[in-house]
Amino acid sequence: MSHSETTGTTTATASAAAKLFDIRLLIGGLFTFYGVALTIYGFFTTPAELEKAAGININLWLGLGMLVLGLLFLLWRRLDPVVHVEPNPTDAPRHPGTH
Repeated sequence: MSHSETTGTTTATASAAAKLFDIRLLIGGLFTFYGVALTIYGFFTTPAELEKAAGININLWLGLGMLVLGLLFLLWRRLDPVVHVEPNPTDAPRHPGTH
C-alpha cells in the first residue's frame, strides 16, 4: 500500500477552457440554429408535403418548438451563470498526521 502526502498546494487546478465551458450554450445554440432553419423551411412547405403529414405543417411547428427550447436554454444560461470559485489554500483539508 502506498501513501503519498501532499504539500500546502492544491492539485485541483482547472484549465481556462474548463472554466468557460457551459453545456447550456452548446445545446441552446444548436436548438436555436436548427429551430430557425426548420421554421424558415416550414414557410416553403408544398401542399404535397402537407398532405403527407395529415395537413399539419410539421416543419413549422417543430421549428418553432426547437427555437423556443433553444432560447430558453440561452436565457437560463444568461440568468444563472456558472460561477467558478477558486480554492483557497488555507481551506485545504488536513491530512491525518500533518500539523
